[in-house]
Amino acid sequence: MKRIAIYLFAVVLASGCLDIKLEDQYSDPDAISTVQRARELLSSAYNSIPRIQVQLSVLSDDFIPTNLSGSYAEMLNLYNWQERAIDDFSSTVWMDYYMTVATLNALIPRLDNVQTEGAEDEAALACIRSEAYALKAFCYFDLLRLYGPVWTDDNMDKDGIILKDRLELQFLPRSSVKDCIDEIIRLLDAAADLENNATEVYYMGKDAISAIRAEVELWRGDYEAAISYGLPLLGDAASRWTQTDYDNMWSASDSRERLFAPYIFDTFYTDLCYDRESGDYYILNNDIVFEESDMREAWTVYPYTMAADTDNPRQTRNLGKYNRMYYESMDVRYINTIRYSGVCFTVAEAYARNNQESEAVSLMNTYLEARGVPAWDETDPDLTGDALIQAVLEEKRKEFVGEGTRWYDLKRLGGDLSRYSNFGNSVSSTIREGDYRWLLPIPRAEYRYNETVTQNPDWPVIAVE
Repeated sequence: MKRIAIYLFAVVLASGCLDIKLEDQYSDPDAISTVQRARELLSSAYNSIPRIQVQLSVLSDDFIPTNLSGSYAEMLNLYNWQERAIDDFSSTVWMDYYMTVATLNALIPRLDNVQTEGAEDEAALACIRSEAYALKAFCYFDLLRLYGPVWTDDNMDKDGIILKDRLELQFLPRSSVKDCIDEIIRLLDAAADLENNATEVYYMGKDAISAIRAEVELWRGDYEAAISYGLPLLGDAASRWTQTDYDNMWSASDSRERLFAPYIFDTFYTDLCYDRESGDYYILNNDIVFEESDMREAWTVYPYTMAADTDNPRQTRNLGKYNRMYYESMDVRYINTIRYSGVCFTVAEAYARNNQESEAVSLMNTYLEARGVPAWDETDPDLTGDALIQAVLEEKRKEFVGEGTRWYDLKRLGGDLSRYSNFGNSVSSTIREGDYRWLLPIPRAEYRYNETVTQNPDWPVIAVE
């Protein structure tokens, strides 16, 4: 069989004109002729999902700098929201997400040519197609939240991201925010309509698809829809919020808390650590405090003694989780990307915003008690309205600190963001709500040849030769 590489040379693979190459080589159009080969290419797409958790956490209010931060200028500039640093970060993020989309665009149309032998192959092929649709929707949603404005009536017609279904070279403009969401929902519906029997957490199963849909609905303000997609997943969630399952999330062991957790084979979160002897560039924000009985603290807070200077050792609260695993040379096998506690917060916030406050408090109390935290007083007159929403969000921040989730919430909900001097001694600057940098810039490599693409407001379009 004649084999050719599916390559694009200095042209767009997923969008615009990025110079991206697929590492997998397949005969075309018959390279993906078996279920096994289709699964291999889908696995390549899973493996290419960007790992930007540390960078998004640095951009949010999860961390404060230490005396070591100046040794990593690139990250410190990112923490301080310097334009050049965000532009450099954006270039990598855009390319990496569209690399995953490109792999999926190579796979999806070729699934029609896959030969199956019996019901088992048919079921496996349907599962692969469902996962491919869901993973593409997942990438588009992240891209939209990074590069597009938040969902409001005034923003629906503004530029979102580039949508593309074909592998061939196309110079496409950015689609509107509304069209992007419509496409994300179309892909999720297509994924949900197929029989998806994926049972391994490193594949996107049907419950993970529902969790993504619930988050999409919360993002666009359809709170009843967010509840309808998320709530059915929480029927036995309390039984998954055990000490063992929580501990296992930060290990190579199985955890029933995971809904989707890509499998990896290398270290993770090394960008946070200067070295194991000296400590971290960034530590936990001082206003993230846990109850003494909270099971999350042991894995979230990693106590450390840093030598701020030779004669003045400083006790710090480093991030635990993957960072602790790195310090203690523990195997990292999973990136906990979607989990049941995230669905809980999506539904609880939707309840609170949908004037179903007693339901929000009840759901949160189920979660808090499972985490070892005292339940909220359901008769507390202060636990209502915006105060209730903020209480939900603060617990969400504790659950996901250091995992990149907070940045998306900060952008969605608005408000000012403080930048601190070393160890949080003082506020060094403030990023205001509505600052143009909340929308990442479209990379130069994208608009270099694609004259139809627009730049985000107030970001410069750098002249290209």
